[in-house]
Amino acid sequence: MSNMLGTPRHLMLVALVSSCLDRACSPPIGNLASGRTLFTLSNCCGNGTSQHPLCPQPSVSPQACSQDPHPVLHMTDDPFLHPDTWWASGGGRTMQEQQDEIRLDLETKFYLTHLVLVFKSPRPAAMAIERSVDFGKTWEAVKVFAYNCSVEFGLPDDFDQPGSPCTSRYTDAAPCTGGEVILRTLNPSSAMTLDPYSPEALSRLTITNLRVRLLKSQTFRTPPSSSENSASAPYAIYTLLARGTCLCHGHAEYCVPHNNGNKEIEDSNMVSVFGRCLCTHHTAGDHCDKCAPLYNDRPWRPANGSSGEANPCQKCECHGHAATCHFSQRAWLSSGRLSGGVCEDCQHNTAGRRCHRCRYGYHRRPSLPLSSPHTCTRKSHKGPWCHPRSGQCHCKSGVGGTSCSHCLPGYWGFGGEGCKPCACPHQCDPFTGQCLHSITLFLYTGKCSCKEKKLRSVSELCKTKHDYVIKANVLSAHDKGSHAEVHVKVRKVLRSGQVALRLGTANIYPLSWTSRGCTCPILNPGMEYLLAGKEEPGTGRLLVTMQSIVVPWTPRVGLIISNSLRNGCR
Repeated sequence: MSNMLGTPRHLMLVALVSSCLDRACSPPIGNLASGRTLFTLSNCCGNGTSQHPLCPQPSVSPQACSQDPHPVLHMTDDPFLHPDTWWASGGGRTMQEQQDEIRLDLETKFYLTHLVLVFKSPRPAAMAIERSVDFGKTWEAVKVFAYNCSVEFGLPDDFDQPGSPCTSRYTDAAPCTGGEVILRTLNPSSAMTLDPYSPEALSRLTITNLRVRLLKSQTFRTPPSSSENSASAPYAIYTLLARGTCLCHGHAEYCVPHNNGNKEIEDSNMVSVFGRCLCTHHTAGDHCDKCAPLYNDRPWRPANGSSGEANPCQKCECHGHAATCHFSQRAWLSSGRLSGGVCEDCQHNTAGRRCHRCRYGYHRRPSLPLSSPHTCTRKSHKGPWCHPRSGQCHCKSGVGGTSCSHCLPGYWGFGGEGCKPCACPHQCDPFTGQCLHSITLFLYTGKCSCKEKKLRSVSELCKTKHDYVIKANVLSAHDKGSHAEVHVKVRKVLRSGQVALRLGTANIYPLSWTSRGCTCPILNPGMEYLLAGKEEPGTGRLLVTMQSIVVPWTPRVGLIISNSLRNGCR
């Protein structure tokens, strides 16, 4: 427990359970001025702020400056603990000498929701509140206040013309003390409907610097009763409350000190709002304004404060072979706005946008998952070329298998030059080349005896209600260990099931080799067939089983089948 008590507050926050899980979130709101240095035009003498751009070159040495009984830090102390402290401006007889300025410089970008000033003196007859979003290079008036807007600023009063940047609110001389000036950066009517993380809200709420220009003090025929001479201190302020939070775009609920040395922070123990976000939703950056290194599969977006959507960054699919990725607009558009991540510096001899294939000189090991660090192995100089992604080797004529280990059906005599084609109408012995009938071939293996289903009539085809009926040319067959995979080229689609079939290459899956020891019915490479069968539930794979129809295609078969299916099998 003693170690916990000695841990800085902002570090303890990391260990808390985040409430940002799957939702937009925001850090707590506090006083941006607390713990930070305020600068004023009339208090530049000898207080260490003479190097600030607000202060002119001092004409006196710091030793010649008297102790200020009402320094600027009194505006940001706790009004409940210190109710009788205030800041007082310097004196002046001329109108120009009575003008003053209060400035808050922040170390990074923040959200400002509203500003409250509580005056000990009468409120100014004219003042302006300005902000900068580029660290003081340019300034924008957020609101100006004047007892007479047209006289002081040449602007209409927002009482008469809503939306005007000038208002006469908060400019009365009364009350002589305790009067407030309140600025809301968002109109209360739009604040209820505007997403706080939208670009529109961002343009209104973001600040790096805040400036309050006190332009004209109140004039009295009879000086108000006060313990202070109004001529010597035209402005006095109890409290400056700049309510806001760190800028995290809805992706963080806690913030820690910024990394720039925090030279604007006077007392870090008094700071209620720090500037660097502890990002969630796989975002990164001081303001959670970009995606984490491996989460750039779609564009970064702010959270949605209205709906609560988190809009998290999406992880790139690099199969464990890369630590970073970047977003590609071209890949994003070409994928139909589904995936735009491009993996960087693929490891383990992988390559490609997703580290999904082997680099040149290596080929895939089908027995290992794609995520294995050993999935790509160096290619033998004497062996066949193998596809870097699938691991399927480029076999010689008549040779099949992932690693070119045996003859394809319809070939025999496996050797260094490949396999020879059978000189038979159906099949031949894979070792001797002797012609075999399709039934005796399977009897020869000693593993199964299968009899192919014959199509006796079209009504039999209609009665069975096959999921798919196609005309296809068998291209090749491959031993996958537990099953066979036959590549076909679909020439005509007569019926589609759950998966819409198209013309072109496809895969069909004969009965598992491990359960029967062979494929049946027989599919000879190079031949064209009428194929009818079931789809595998869940995957939609086209199956060829003992109940499937496998008939060599002839023009007569095609005509009969087409007419029958067209007429609804009547």
